[in-house]
Amino acid sequence: MLFTVDIDWAAEAVIADTIELFSTYGAHCTLFSTHKSNELLGIDRSLFEIGIHPNFNALLQGKGGDPDLIIDTLKSIHPEAVGVRSHSLTQNGWLLNKFLEKGFEYEVNHFLPYHHGIKPFLYYNGMVRIPFNWEDDYHFAHGFSFNDSLINLADEGLSIFNFHPIHIYLNTEHNARYESVKHRLHDVRFLQSYRNESKVPGTRDILISLLGHARDVKSPTRKLREVAREAREKAGIMELKLVR
Repeated sequence: MLFTVDIDWAAEAVIADTIELFSTYGAHCTLFSTHKSNELLGIDRSLFEIGIHPNFNALLQGKGGDPDLIIDTLKSIHPEAVGVRSHSLTQNGWLLNKFLEKGFEYEVNHFLPYHHGIKPFLYYNGMVRIPFNWEDDYHFAHGFSFNDSLINLADEGLSIFNFHPIHIYLNTEHNARYESVKHRLHDVRFLQSYRNESKVPGTRDILISLLGHARDVKSPTRKLREVAREAREKAGIMELKLVR
């Protein structure tokens, strides 16, 4: 069982809340960063890996922007980052080579909801592509109950869960809860008044359940860079090569 988190410009207190949960359970997690956060810069590196979460949406919307600058800005904040997941899962061959050029070893832009037996695979330039099969907002967008992740935790393949700090903080159980606060995402006092504290389980509840399961059955949690490097070693690829 592996955990990832897309920071998505969350408030510092909201990010701290997510970090505290993973720290309490001693679970490893890969965090994909969108911006400079003091909470991330001071994080326990034995538990957490930081990747980047670049946003290319303005380019796709014809509003301009420089993809090199977008990537370089985040890389300057997190120079140790070797993993990337694009906001909105934006990807193409040019970007994959650009990620490699910038020093990244793997990307996580393939979402295969509720699939079993998922495995990392290699791009032709040696970059590792790691699919993931669960995401909090997809789960509630389809009206699925947070009593069940719909993932077989005994599956021999990878089970990679993706969460967002705002949904963990709110304990989001349906899209209406998020829609009611998204115009004030940095007003933490306001957010506190909209947290789901009902008997209907939400995002926070299922995360705690998964973290408890991993601890109780001693299921190892790992950082994604370990998965990527293991995949390359198995394939006998020790060096990444830019292919133009």
